[in-house]
Formats: sequence, C-alpha cells, structure tokens
Amino acid sequence: MPFSNVPVEICNAIQAATRIGLVGHVTPDADCLGSIAALWLALPELGHHPCAFVPESTVSRRLSFLLRHAGLTAAPAGELDACDLVIVVDTAKERRVNLEGKWESLLAKPLLNIDHHSTNTRFGKWNWVNSHAASSCEMVYELLRALNCQVTPTIATLLFAGLHTDTQGFSLASTTAHTLAIAHDLAGAGARISEVCERLHRSQSKPEFDLVKVIYANTRVTPDGRLAWSSASYDEITAAGCTAGDIENQVEIPRSIEGISAAILFSEGHPRKIRINFRGEGTVPILNLAQQFGGGGHIHSAGAMLDGDLREIESRIVEAATRFLSDLPRV
Repeated sequence: MPFSNVPVEICNAIQAATRIGLVGHVTPDADCLGSIAALWLALPELGHHPCAFVPESTVSRRLSFLLRHAGLTAAPAGELDACDLVIVVDTAKERRVNLEGKWESLLAKPLLNIDHHSTNTRFGKWNWVNSHAASSCEMVYELLRALNCQVTPTIATLLFAGLHTDTQGFSLASTTAHTLAIAHDLAGAGARISEVCERLHRSQSKPEFDLVKVIYANTRVTPDGRLAWSSASYDEITAAGCTAGDIENQVEIPRSIEGISAAILFSEGHPRKIRINFRGEGTVPILNLAQQFGGGGHIHSAGAMLDGDLREIESRIVEAATRFLSDLPRV
C-alpha cells in the first residue's frame, strides 16, 4: 500500500525531534487515545522519547483499557517543558487540547497537527489535515509505515480500535476501500479484533447501562419524523453514577430510529456546560448546523459546546434543526 500522501515535512519534523509530547482533545475517544498510544509505543523505535499527556480524569472507564493495553504511563504536565516537539492528534481546534495548562501551555512549542476534521484551524507549525480519512488512527498508521516503524500486534489493536469506532463498525459513508485495506493490514499485523469489539460493545458497567436507559427514556422525535434527539442533565448523569467522561456515542440511540434525517444528543456533563453531538444521515450536511452554534467536526458528524440552561439550549437548537432540515430534501 503506498504512503506517498504523508507529507515529507511531517516525517522530517518527527525525525528531527528528540523528546516528543503527544496530546489529544478533551473527552478523548478511542480514535484519539488509540492514536496517542500507538505513537507512544512506536516512536522509541526511531530513537525518540515520547511523553503522552493524557489526564486520567478525562478518560472514560470504557476506554481506559486502551491505555492499559499499551502499558501507557501518562506524563506529568511539567514534562511538557522538556519536549522539543508536540504532536497534537485528532483535535480540530486549539482550544480543545486536553492539557492541564490548556492551549496557553503550548504557545512556545513547535506543533505538529495531525487530524481528519474538515474544520481544523491549522494551528500547528506543521499541519497534516486529511478530511477524507475516516479516522486519525488511519493517518497514524500511514505515518508509522512511512517512518518504517514496526506495527506490532499491540499497536495494530490500538489503531484498529480507533478505526472501528470512528466508522461505527465500518458502517459510515467515511469508510472507503482505503480504510478497509488498512483494517485488513491491521488484522494481518495481529490486531485483537474480538477483544476490541467486546470491550467497546459488550462491557458496560451498571452505571453506564443506567445512563443508556436515561437516553432512551428522553428520546423525542419531531412530528415530521425527520429529527430525533435526546438529553441527559447533570443530575441524571450523576444519579446514574456516571460522569462527563462517560458521554461518548450515546447519540447513536436517537440516531437508530428509522427514517430520521438527523439526530442530536444534549448532555450536561458539568453544571451548565452543555455538549451537543450532531449526526446527519445520508447527504445531510449536519456540520452546517453545528457551525451556527460555534461547533465543528465532519460534514455528517459534528459537535458543539455551549454554556447555559440545558432545556433552553435544547429548545433553541431543536427549533433551529427543524428549520434546517425543512430546507433539505428527505434522505
């Protein structure tokens, strides 16, 4: 498989560095964690010293197995000072970096930005942004091959987890022949596919299961059947025994209703901090709606964060979404 689409300056920046910081986005998903952990394991082969900055409190229980699988030990925030390069993966906007010191702690550092979100703001000194890639793990795999790094069974497992989740089990329109070819390569490299799928789909804790019940109970559909949405307030999330880190892909619950054009999940992981997940079906460009509220992401999968009252925000966005969909042909 050719890897000529990896820009030479990206490889050169990595090869010239010694101590490399690895950073992702807030509320890291499997694609983000898999990318970081795979790089953390692979870079020492090239003589680099990687430092993964992954605040433990931001990683959900369901995804913590990825870090355990890698044997990854998160670096303390103070080690960032010694890094001569920082690779930020799967992060579309600088304000979303998952660091104790936030974006400000990176201002003096040379940054390499690797991402697949079309709304990436190109905040790095080097920017490799491929919105056609199904996941950042797909890009990291290409990068490791371009750097002639060995893809061990552990690395393959981490990358497969990100690829699997960001394509919803290879069911989304972002899944291409190239994506499936990489999945094939990862399987051949020893990826533990059955273990990944069991961990991701059949390992809910009782609190996580109770939270799913809340999402189902709160799901609503507009009279025209085009929009489905659900919500979870801070009180509902904490009553279930969960935290903000346990909000991941529950938007798939309202999305699973037949015939809808779009789905939205509103979650209040912290008081008056409302996270909104948008999903569009077929050709619905849901990113356009998310951007009306300061959000970003992909054409058919986007997100936003707003401060305020959950019910007021929910009402306002549902109204805007209804108008937005009324101007589009049915999928």
